[in-house]
Amino acid sequence: MTVITALPDAEAACRRVANLLASYIADARQLGNQVNVALAGGSTPRRAYQLLADMEGSWDHVHLWLGDERCVPDDDPESNALMVEEEICKRARATPPVLHRISHYDRPDDAAWAYGMEIIEAMGPEPVFDFVLLGLGEDGHTASLFPGHPAAAAEVAPVVAVRGAPKPPPDRISLTLPVLRRAKKTILLAAGDEKREPLDRVLAGDEGVPPGRLGAGLDEVVCDVAAHPG
Repeated sequence: MTVITALPDAEAACRRVANLLASYIADARQLGNQVNVALAGGSTPRRAYQLLADMEGSWDHVHLWLGDERCVPDDDPESNALMVEEEICKRARATPPVLHRISHYDRPDDAAWAYGMEIIEAMGPEPVFDFVLLGLGEDGHTASLFPGHPAAAAEVAPVVAVRGAPKPPPDRISLTLPVLRRAKKTILLAAGDEKREPLDRVLAGDEGVPPGRLGAGLDEVVCDVAAHPG
C-alpha cells in the first residue's frame, strides 16, 4: 500500500525526501553495501538534492543513475546529469558519488541501449535499484514516460528511447515502468496545486497516467498540501 506523506509546503516535502535518501545511504554505508539510486530531474527535486548534499558527508558506495535524461549536450541547462553534478557531486564534502551519465545524446536509441547495458552489468539482467525518486508532470508523466506515448508501454528493456516527447526537448531516454516497479523503494515527489489533478489520478490507480500503473511498486508519495489537501 502506498504511503502518502502530505507536508505543509514544498520545502518540507523536499526535506522529507532528502532525509529518506540520507537514511538509506547511511544504512547501506554501515553494511558496506553499494547503493544504486535513480534520480528524477525537474525543479522540485533540485531542492531535495541541495538539502541532501548538505546532509551527506562521504558518498562512498553510492552510485547515482538518471531516471531519465534529455538528449542534449552535457553542458546544456536542460541536462539532468548537469543538475545532479551541480547540486550533489560538486557540493560533496568528502568522497563524491559515482554519477552514471548517458552517452550518445545525439542518438537516442544507441543511448538507451548503452545505458540499459550499463545498468544490467551493474545490477543483473532484471535490475533492481535500491532507491528510485520520481517526479510528476502536470500532464501525469513521470521520468520521461508520457501518457499515451508508446515508450510508456515498454515492458522488456530497462531503458527506452523516447522520440517526439510532447514537451521539449523531444528526444529523451527513460527507465521503463517494470524497472521502476521492481525497485526496493520508489518515492514520488510532487508539489504545487498544478500537481493536484495528476496526483489524484496516480493515487486512484488511473492507468492513463504512467505512474498510476506502478501499483504496489510505489512505496510512498511525498507531497505538499497544495498537491494533496487530504
